[in-house]
Amino acid sequence: MRNSMRFLAASLGLLITCAAHAGGYTYQSLWVEGAVSTSAAGINEQGQVVGSYQLERGPDLLVRPFTWQAGTYTTYPAAEPAAWSFDDVNDAGRLVSNLGHRDFTTEAWFGDAAHHTLLAVPGAVATQAYALSDRDVVVGAYQHDPNRLGILTTSAFAWSPRTGYRVFDAPGATGGLTIAWGVNRAGAVVGVYMDADSMYHGFVRAPDGRVRTVDYPGSPYTQLMGINARGDVVGFYQDPTDFLLRGFVLRGGRFERVAPADAVNGSYPYRITDDGRIVGYYLDANWRSIGFVATP
Repeated sequence: MRNSMRFLAASLGLLITCAAHAGGYTYQSLWVEGAVSTSAAGINEQGQVVGSYQLERGPDLLVRPFTWQAGTYTTYPAAEPAAWSFDDVNDAGRLVSNLGHRDFTTEAWFGDAAHHTLLAVPGAVATQAYALSDRDVVVGAYQHDPNRLGILTTSAFAWSPRTGYRVFDAPGATGGLTIAWGVNRAGAVVGVYMDADSMYHGFVRAPDGRVRTVDYPGSPYTQLMGINARGDVVGFYQDPTDFLLRGFVLRGGRFERVAPADAVNGSYPYRITDDGRIVGYYLDANWRSIGFVATP
């Protein structure tokens, strides 16, 4: 299904960045001028970053998308949606995007400036698209079939123009929630699921459908967000000592910290490129969300 929705020409935000070294990375902060928060969600191999920022407009707090590359921000105004985000970008420049309207309905889109496809899992109450690969495989989550308490089940999906929709739940997702947050070129998918005890576990789903659970040692909550072609994974876990969510990269079976120096209230890595660059956001001492690019 195609849409005539246009990605409007944008205003340029001024570059507000800072660089710091921590944990084997050089960190650059991303901040859209005039925003109250900025979050980076995707990056391609060319270094184009996409994400969203929040604006105060009277009593409203609006979410709008942005792109950033080589120090230049591009922002995209919208007439009506209360929330519009760019959630990932691939090497061909195609995007996944989510819109949330004032009537609480949502839409998920895949495409580029010329062609857009509405993504809606058949039978779903709502569909969210979170990531895409260089082969145009999109992954995300959808809501369907309420349980006996009336709570909707959340399951994961993968979609491509060639194969259509494939839906799945992690084998241990007896708590009614599986979300696919990332996918690499080979088709490996990462995400999170909830078990019957409301514990959250990360998972890696291989291209052949086999699923491996990943838990950060000692944590009740692990969420995997992105995976590159080498199988390196980024995500975050809940620290049981202070309940903050802290970012990591899992490489060769070893967890390594990912957090800028001023991420005193948590860090959230979202994507990792094949050469190891990571994007996401962190919370500073004032609980502001600030985007970052981490370069090894």
